[in-house]
Amino acid sequence: MKTEETERLISKYLAGTATPDEERRLSLEVNRRDVPQEWRAIGVMLGELTLGEALYEQQVQHRRSHRRRIFAACAMAASLACVSLAGWWYFDGRQASDSENIAIAHIDGHTISDESLVRAMAEDAVCDIFETADEANADELDLFDM
Repeated sequence: MKTEETERLISKYLAGTATPDEERRLSLEVNRRDVPQEWRAIGVMLGELTLGEALYEQQVQHRRSHRRRIFAACAMAASLACVSLAGWWYFDGRQASDSENIAIAHIDGHTISDESLVRAMAEDAVCDIFETADEANADELDLFDM
């Protein structure tokens, strides 16, 4: 606190117009080690109770700011963990999906890994199934026409 501000608070205190908050701030200031001797007399007048209140308020503010720093650090760590987990999940999922989309066919003991050939054979097999089903349905319809 500047000297002018301290002297202004001393004047307010001696006039009886200082607020409790101003008295606490003044008490902290006049009880420092490097203050003029006349200010120490004001510290005695303010008393130990005012100084105790000021020190307590100072500790509470310190704890609040400490808690905010801890909360901010925890929030940052949690955010980094979430981002890391999301990235790991995304890239691991992409690798798994890329490796799962490999087209391989095992026909008559032979392994075919050419994707275009496997897809063509699969399409042919599906078409054969539908053609066979259509022929079977046509035969059944013929039975009812008799």
